[in-house]
Amino acid sequence: MGLIGLIGRYDHTIDANGRLSIPAKFREYLTAYSEGTVIMTTASVDACIVAYPLPEWNAIRERASQIELSGASGQDFIKRKDFLRLFYSRAVECPLDKSGRILLPTHLRGYAALEKETVLVGCMNLLEIWDLSKWQAKEASVLQDEAQLQEAMASLGI
Repeated sequence: MGLIGLIGRYDHTIDANGRLSIPAKFREYLTAYSEGTVIMTTASVDACIVAYPLPEWNAIRERASQIELSGASGQDFIKRKDFLRLFYSRAVECPLDKSGRILLPTHLRGYAALEKETVLVGCMNLLEIWDLSKWQAKEASVLQDEAQLQEAMASLGI
């Protein structure tokens, strides 16, 4: 894979100790680009864990600090502050171990309802970790709305 990015989908299981084996192609990228460490959090409305390589995390952190200081007031300020509070409070630095596994923090596993069967989804600059059945439902939902999918593809120039 080289440094193309985090792409593809891989099915894996969580072991009894809460560890997840990271696919070799993702490990290669994370080792080269992120010193073998990711920051995991729940950054979206989807019930999945999002894992950011360190450079991506640092870029997000920089943008977030600028947004917070951008002069928002009233409800906008409260919404931004609430989001940042949740975003940062759920974040955990997670290094790959020598066997290429990541220990999934209990609070994040609970949020994403991860038990055993998972799907790792490469989203170019980040990695999502889904419960298998939730991923299948999400994928089916996206594929079902063909018009919205075509619109999204067109907006991306694909």
